[in-house]
Amino acid sequence: MKSAIYGAGSLGTVLGAFIYKKGETIDLINRNTAHVDALNKNGAKVVGNIEFEQPVKAFTPDQISEKYDIIFLMTKQQQNAESIPFLIEHLKDEGLVVTFQNGIPEPYLEDALGKERVMGCTVEWGATLKGPGVCEFTSDPSPDKLSFRTGIFPDVSDEMFNEALRLMNKMGPVNISDNFIGDRWSKLLVN
Repeated sequence: MKSAIYGAGSLGTVLGAFIYKKGETIDLINRNTAHVDALNKNGAKVVGNIEFEQPVKAFTPDQISEKYDIIFLMTKQQQNAESIPFLIEHLKDEGLVVTFQNGIPEPYLEDALGKERVMGCTVEWGATLKGPGVCEFTSDPSPDKLSFRTGIFPDVSDEMFNEALRLMNKMGPVNISDNFIGDRWSKLLVN
């Protein structure tokens, strides 16, 4: 399956670097040309509580012509009006968007893409973009803390759900909650 991270800033770059480090390929897509150029030239450099450098493949949105099975959406939720046309154009018919955005983005995305093509997820770790191609990992680096939280999305196919979990597990565990909307609100309050 072909996968991408759309909005590969701090969190997306770190996640992408972990996925590459574990032998997988995922396209990192970002509008910041300097960041994309640095990622392609020097790889992703993760500093802070975890430190490593990892070759990756990065692109600006205008360089993408193919369609993806899975797109991890890591832009700010305020950018969804701009992001949705890209998602519609570059997501396969049976593809899945996994939104890592803060807030409650799923209903808006479901209206545009369909419930069967949207899955929500929260990130339980943090990172900051320090400069082009360089991200600081700011959380506890224990393997069990490099985690994600998602819920059950009954309209999403098992195949796509499991593939998204498999990719996230390249970085850390994915906890499946029976009260994901509650988890969303809790994270919103913490932020």
